[in-house]
Parts: sequence; C-alpha cells; structure tokens
Amino acid sequence: MINARQKGKRFELKIAKVWQRMFGGTVERTGYVNQKLDDQGVDLTGTDPFYLQLKAHERSIDIHSILQRMPQDSEHYNVVIHKRNHQAPIAALTLEDFLELVEMMKKNGVL
Repeated sequence: MINARQKGKRFELKIAKVWQRMFGGTVERTGYVNQKLDDQGVDLTGTDPFYLQLKAHERSIDIHSILQRMPQDSEHYNVVIHKRNHQAPIAALTLEDFLELVEMMKKNGVL
C-alpha cells in the first residue's frame, strides 16, 4: 500500500525541483522551513508571487475550501495543484486571480 503522506512529500519535492529549474531561486517545503505558512496551507516557499498548495489524491478534493484557507493578501496568488495517478497535474485558482494574470500578460505584450 502507498503511504499517502510520503506520496504528498514526493509530489511537493517534484514540483519544487520543476519550479527551481524553470524560474531559479531556492524552493523549499514549508513543513521544513516555515511552520506558519505550512499551517495556512502553503506547501512551498520561494515561489513568489504564488502560494502553492499541492495535492496528490485520487479522490476529488474541495478546491474552494483549500483556496479559502490559504493566506489572503494582495501580494500573492493562491494556487492549488492537484495530481492523480496517470494524469497530468492541474492548477486551480480563483477566476479573479486568473483574470488579473491574463490582464497583466496582455499589458506586457505576452498575449
């Protein structure tokens, strides 16, 4: 049987490595370096301007509740990344945050 806790930690480490490779900096698990953020549902540090909650669950998760429990500030975007076996991970954020990001991309000529 797969240990769900270990599966979650492996997923966090995988995403941390991907983030570092793509964007640089130092990305660490909050359970290791920042207990306060970990308690608020943030799994990785060093991913500014994003707070990331990572879930490796086969069952459906309540993304709305997870996003609501995460810190609410104007400097970060809360994102839940959910993975199921044999499927690509998906990222979820509020529509308001998504539209703000698209607007910034348009203003900067990315879109």
